[in-house]
Amino acid sequence: MVNSGLKMDFQQVFDRLDGLAGAAKEHLPRSMAVATGQVFRDEAKARAPRGDDTPTSKVGPRLPLAESIYLAYSESRSVPEAGIATYSVSWNSKRAPHGHLVEFGHWQPYRVYQDKDGRWWTDKGSPLSAPKWISAKPFLRPAYDATGQTAIQSGLNRGRERMNEILANPSILDQYK
Repeated sequence: MVNSGLKMDFQQVFDRLDGLAGAAKEHLPRSMAVATGQVFRDEAKARAPRGDDTPTSKVGPRLPLAESIYLAYSESRSVPEAGIATYSVSWNSKRAPHGHLVEFGHWQPYRVYQDKDGRWWTDKGSPLSAPKWISAKPFLRPAYDATGQTAIQSGLNRGRERMNEILANPSILDQYK
């Protein structure tokens, strides 16, 4: 009788698979969410009102609304170990404090006027006889409605692309051990 044996150490294989699982749970969802969010952000910027007038506020020059729209990772709403990465698309409310008024509409209780430099002012000493409703000119909600499927596809494409990058260069997985 012939005794033969083969002894193999699969620890390195298991380590790589664990790294791949970590990348799949933590890194890939984040890459995919960024790609998805960028589509929404860019569409919202395209839909947001733009103006040449950039008045100043207590924190410095105000930005036109479109210029203040950003994409940001939300740590409090993300669960990396479960593969959940959440990004928010919003506007910088310090630089464009009027964003919510544009997105949702508002009541105008006072007279507004434009000065000789073209800037708009609210005259709080001149209340209107009846408040006037200023209709919304939404930009975030329509951006979401208009690009939903495109954004999802963009995220899926980025996931495939990133997975191929990881598989082509397995040393990337070392950071996920």
